[in-house]
Amino acid sequence: MAHILVVGSVNVDRIWPLDAPLRAGGRLTRRDARLHMGGGGFNTGAALLALGHRVTLVATLSSDAAGRAGRARLKAMGFDLGHLSANEAPTEPLDILVDPTGERTIIAPATTEARRLTALPPLHVDLAYVNVRRAAPGVLEALAARTRVVAQLPLEAMQRRPAQVLIASASDHALFAGADAFHSAQEIGGPGLAALVLTNGPGPVQISEAAGRTQVAVPPLGTPANTTGAGDAFAAGFIDFWLAGETAQAAARRGSEIAARLLAGSEGLRHALPLPLSTRLVAES
Repeated sequence: MAHILVVGSVNVDRIWPLDAPLRAGGRLTRRDARLHMGGGGFNTGAALLALGHRVTLVATLSSDAAGRAGRARLKAMGFDLGHLSANEAPTEPLDILVDPTGERTIIAPATTEARRLTALPPLHVDLAYVNVRRAAPGVLEALAARTRVVAQLPLEAMQRRPAQVLIASASDHALFAGADAFHSAQEIGGPGLAALVLTNGPGPVQISEAAGRTQVAVPPLGTPANTTGAGDAFAAGFIDFWLAGETAQAAARRGSEIAARLLAGSEGLRHALPLPLSTRLVAES
């Protein structure tokens, strides 16, 4: 069992099932919303716990009733919450629109998107996983100097993510699919970068390294009801094998396996079950 520091978000996700895909000018019908725990930190951390690792979580929750319920849920799941912060802002659910094919559109509150990581605990861990939108200068550089790091490629061009491995989705980062992908990723991940791992839904995973590019096929899977959290589960599976000294290709196959298990409804991985909160409680908190 490894000790992994997970730096990322913990959200209350409000899932809206739609009767058809989104399109400009369209009119859609939705079913009742469901409240789930979510966020990149939560989803990857939960999968890592299910794989037998110890997870210390760095995230922020509100101190309101919804935040307190979320904290209790995290504790019951086995997260180390010694570095979980609280703020006075009310919990604002993140809305996720899910169409019949399982594809989702995320609508995040501006307050959530504006958060910036400003400090990290000086813990001794086996690996750190970073999935945050913004970080203050020097924070992640100091982390990478003392431990191995796997990170999500940042959405914003000016952000840097010093890491051994950068993971990204082709839907968010199509520019990193070309022949110069690794060298472009090095400008973000730094000289210690070993691999850029680009997922593409049911398509092959593309791995760019200094020696060249390879592809890893993704096992076929039926149409999932909801793809939310699949990329986060992939990251957990990748980390599981990367920590064991496996190649990026083997780790990507492990990541695809874990994502497939989540999409297939594995009870051991689908931790994002409805919160013990009513929609009214979240709205009033």
